[in-house]
Amino acid sequence: MKNIIFTLILVLFQGVYSFAQDEPANKTAGNDDGEIKTLFKKSGHHAQVGYFVAPEAAWTQFDGKNVFLGGLSMGVIVDHFFSVGLAGYGIMNSRYLWYPDIDTLNAQGAYLYGGYGGVKFEFRILPSAPVHVNFPILIGGGGLVYNTRTFMNYNHNSNSGGMTLDWDAFFVVEPGVMLELNLLRFLRFDAGVSYRYTPDLDLVNTRTSLINNFNAAISLKFGKF
Repeated sequence: MKNIIFTLILVLFQGVYSFAQDEPANKTAGNDDGEIKTLFKKSGHHAQVGYFVAPEAAWTQFDGKNVFLGGLSMGVIVDHFFSVGLAGYGIMNSRYLWYPDIDTLNAQGAYLYGGYGGVKFEFRILPSAPVHVNFPILIGGGGLVYNTRTFMNYNHNSNSGGMTLDWDAFFVVEPGVMLELNLLRFLRFDAGVSYRYTPDLDLVNTRTSLINNFNAAISLKFGKF
C-alpha cells in the first residue's frame, strides 16, 4: 500500500511538473511571464511592455433607432495584464438618425451627429491563454449635434452646410467585458458588450438618457503583445 501511494504521488508530481513547463508558473496579476499562446501559431513572445492599434465597430440604439459606431483605440500593454491608451468613436449612420421633434428656428426636425472618446483602461484575466477575458473601461467625453444637413439624393439636391439647431458636450463612462482571442503573434480579436453612461446630456427636446445603452462591439488589435 505504501508503495502504491508513493507511486501515485510520484505520478501526480510528474504531471504537475509537466503542466508547469507548459503553463505560466503563476497566473496572478503582474506575475505572468510565460509564453503567450495563440490559436494558429506558437507565439514564443515574452514582451513585458507591448502596444496595439485597434479599429473597432459597434452596434447600439439611441431612442430605439439603430446606430453604428466606428472607432479606433491604441494603447500600451504592461506585463500582459494591463493596458492604458486612448479611444474614440463616431456615429457612422447619421443619415438615418432623423428626429422630427427638434423644432427650433423654424426647422422641422434634424439629424443627429457626434461621437465620444477618452482614456481607455483594460485588465485581462489569464492573458497568456489563447482565449481569455478582457475588462475595458473608457472615461472621457463627447459631443452631439442636431443639424438639418441632408444627404445627396438621386436628384442631386442637397443642403450641404445645414443648420445647427442645438449641440452639447457631455461626460461619458463606458465599462465592458470582452472575449479576447490571441489569433497570431501580432493580432488579436475582441468581441463583447459594454454599457455607455452619460449623466449630463442636455439637448433640446431630448431626454438626458438618450445614448445610455449597451454596445455590441468587435475589434481587431494589431501590435506587439
